[in-house]
Amino acid sequence: MPIQSPQLTLPTLPFGKFAFLLNAPVMLVIFALFFICHTIVSIVLFYHWSAYGMKHRGILVVEVLYTVVSVGLFAVASLALYYF
Repeated sequence: MPIQSPQLTLPTLPFGKFAFLLNAPVMLVIFALFFICHTIVSIVLFYHWSAYGMKHRGILVVEVLYTVVSVGLFAVASLALYYF
């Protein structure tokens, strides 16, 4: 006799009348704009870290940590958008 688990249901959004704004193309545009802004800020940060960090070893640690966390967060956001 197989064991059946109850169906998982997600709670509804409290602002249901705005649900038409949360469709996949709109979310994709928001994601793309955020990605572009994040890329610009990252370029500025990397420039300042390399120009004014005076080649300190801690700067390399910060750059690697920032890149790994950013790539991880964008990967999770991309997967969430893919399954949206």
